[in-house]
Amino acid sequence: MIRLILVLILVYALYNFVFKVIVPLAARSAVNKAQRDMQERMQQMQDQQRKPEGEINVSKKSKGNEGEYVDYEEVK
Repeated sequence: MIRLILVLILVYALYNFVFKVIVPLAARSAVNKAQRDMQERMQQMQDQQRKPEGEINVSKKSKGNEGEYVDYEEVK
């Protein structure tokens, strides 16, 4: 009977240790890793969107071929 009580106390102590120490450390590590990954992705996106200084981009719209006008009839 005493052996059973000692085993239960040991199991309870291990349970508390795991869920009060190990799990929060693992969760904090996972959150930090996800945050670093997100920051790296945001930095890559900003680097891709940045244009080099002094670059000029001029585009002209073509006026010759704007398409044809299609007349339609309203169906009731």
